[in-house]
Amino acid sequence: MTKYFSSLNQDINLPVLKELRKKAVEDDVPIIQEDGLRFIRQLLTIKKPKRILEIGTAIGYSTIAMALFSDAFITTVERDEMRANEAKMNIEEAGLSDRIQLIKGDALEIDITQFKAVDILFIDAAKAQNIKFFEQYQSLVKEGGLIITDNLLFHGLFDEEVDSRNVRQLLRKINDFNEYILDRKGYDTVIYEIGDGMSVSIKKGGNR
Repeated sequence: MTKYFSSLNQDINLPVLKELRKKAVEDDVPIIQEDGLRFIRQLLTIKKPKRILEIGTAIGYSTIAMALFSDAFITTVERDEMRANEAKMNIEEAGLSDRIQLIKGDALEIDITQFKAVDILFIDAAKAQNIKFFEQYQSLVKEGGLIITDNLLFHGLFDEEVDSRNVRQLLRKINDFNEYILDRKGYDTVIYEIGDGMSVSIKKGGNR
C-alpha cells in the first residue's frame, strides 16, 4: 500500500502541478484537493478515456492534471473571463494546448451540440447548479462512461453547524444533488468521502 501511494504522489507532485497549487493558495482560488486528484488519476488509469469534458476550469489545475494523467483530449468550460484567461496561459505554459480546448462561457447557456460524446464528464463548478449541469450534459456521456462530481460534502459541514443563511441554503442544495444522483435511474452512483466529497456515476445502457 505504501508503494502504491508513492506512485500516485509522484504524479500529483509534478513541478507544473505543484506550482499551480501554490498559485491557487496565494490567490485564494478553490481547486480540487490532493486526495481527490489522486482518486481521479486512478479512475483515468482504469477508464483510459479518449475524451473528457470538464465543467469549471478555474486556473486549469485539474484540467492540466487530467491531461498529464491520460492521453485524452479535454474540453473545459469556464465562465469567469479572468480565470479563463489565466487557465489558457497555464495550459500553454504546460505545453498542452493541442490536447485541451478551453471554452469561455456559462456552461448552462452553451449550445452542447458543438461537443462530441465523451468518456468522462467532470463537474467542478458552482455547487448550487450541480443538478442543472448533470441534466444538461449527461446526454454527451457514452454508455459505460463516468460522471464525476466534486464538492459534495462541503468540508464536512452540516446544517446545524453553520449560522450563515447562504451557507445553509448551499448545503441544502448540495444535499438535494446527493439525493438526486443516488436516486437517478440509469446510473450506478457512489459518493466517496474523498476531499470535499466526490461522486462517481457510471452510465448504464439505454440512458440518454
